[in-house]
Amino acid sequence: MNKDTLYRTVEVHRHSTANALYFRRESIPFPLFLRRVDEMADKLYRLGVRKGTVVSLLSPNVPECIVALYALSKIGATMSLLHPLLPKEVLRRSLEETHSDVLLILDVLWKNYEGLNLPRTYFLSALPDLEPVARLFFPLLYRKELRGLDKERYLHRIAWEKADFDVNEDADAGSILLRSGGTTGRSKTVVCTEHGISFVTRQSEEILCHECRGHSMIGVLPVFHGFGLAMGIHAPLSNEAASCLMINYDGREIVSKIRQNKLNVLLTIPYMTDKLLRQKGFSGRKLRNLLSTFIGADKPELSLFQRFDERMKEAQSVNRLLEGYGLTETITVNFVNTLRDNRIGSVGKPLQGVRLRIADEADLSRDKGDNQVGRILISSESVCLGYLDTPEEKQPFHVDADGTRWLVTGDVGYRDEDGFLFFVNRERDVVKIAGYNVFPSEIEKEANAYPGVLTSAAVPIEDRRHPYVVLFVQREGKEGKEEFAKGLRTYLQDRLIRYAVPEKILLVDHFPRTDIGKIDRKKLKEGYLAGK
Repeated sequence: MNKDTLYRTVEVHRHSTANALYFRRESIPFPLFLRRVDEMADKLYRLGVRKGTVVSLLSPNVPECIVALYALSKIGATMSLLHPLLPKEVLRRSLEETHSDVLLILDVLWKNYEGLNLPRTYFLSALPDLEPVARLFFPLLYRKELRGLDKERYLHRIAWEKADFDVNEDADAGSILLRSGGTTGRSKTVVCTEHGISFVTRQSEEILCHECRGHSMIGVLPVFHGFGLAMGIHAPLSNEAASCLMINYDGREIVSKIRQNKLNVLLTIPYMTDKLLRQKGFSGRKLRNLLSTFIGADKPELSLFQRFDERMKEAQSVNRLLEGYGLTETITVNFVNTLRDNRIGSVGKPLQGVRLRIADEADLSRDKGDNQVGRILISSESVCLGYLDTPEEKQPFHVDADGTRWLVTGDVGYRDEDGFLFFVNRERDVVKIAGYNVFPSEIEKEANAYPGVLTSAAVPIEDRRHPYVVLFVQREGKEGKEEFAKGLRTYLQDRLIRYAVPEKILLVDHFPRTDIGKIDRKKLKEGYLAGK
């Protein structure tokens, strides 16, 4: 057994003078944070939570959510980490699938799920960590959402009494449950270990290329998100740094925290990065407080790197925009560009202890070699244990003759001669047209290079007789739509095989977005088909 559980790796900073959390105008130093974790663990234990008890946690990043996370780790409970905006029916299904015994939910979200047959439910709240004026107005602002809540089920109201239990030391148990689209695109529950989370965070200083202690990393991606959990929350806390918690992405608050030197490392996605570059105040000498920025999710365009890095150079900041690659099945990034070693266009080199194979579809045990496109396979300590309640033959693994276990991703890419990984496309996004594999990401890459295009989304339409691609484009200005679309089509015809040229180009004022800011391609497709 390993002892790098979430709780154990943070507990060592019990006597640190550094801050563990920033939230709005408040700060929580490590001694206070860990005292709250211990008290929460005692409360939950006395409420019946034991080692192996399945507890669903549904909350954005407020301090009580993070306290609960580490308290559950101390007990050894199994944590099902859920999106704070889950639809009612999806929550019901998730609670059933994971056999959850307890639900911890943010108080203002409870009304969204009223009427469900919920397990034992206790409430988390932002209230204890608000500044005095906000605390005063909180019950008025959320009067509707809080009406009817049983105040005796608020965890911060329950009287604390010391509980006697053995601290969990098993970091190899499948104690973290995360929702994922799965490598096949179908929604699945991924079983992860606390050791897998700590595997990446142990390499934080190598990734950041600077000391962590005393610095602060943004914690805006909720804990249901592997990247948000491992890098936004656990990486700073396990390295005696602070997590700067935000319930929602707020450009003004980000700028304010940077200026106060309370935010030194950004984790972002393309949509958020673009908004931040347009944010008033995101410029000038105070940007020197930013030491590094990592981007993931949607594939960023080259122009975004150029705009961001130019802004940093103007501020004489060492910070640059760096891309990485990972999946829920690997919990977080396994490949990343760093300030010391990076290549724009790639998703970086493998972290120490991560093995990469660019496999031949006909023989997953064979590596195709450098500069050859193939299926991406990953072997590392962070790889999940598998999908919950899924037969072995449907698990996403390939095992070599020597016993080495590889995660078979749904992604294709290639490795260059220097070891950098280049992501090409998700296999499930490939559409076969007239016998040719057409990659939407390649269409988007070319379209985004056309003058005036802000961003684009290529959406395959699986017509049985005639599959094709519709290209949605957001552009600068609104004049001359027909001329613009015609010019873009001509441009793409010169750069793509004819089967990849979009059948239709539709100009949009804005894109629908998921809760974490990704372009919602499903909604684009549904809207298009509904309007045909």
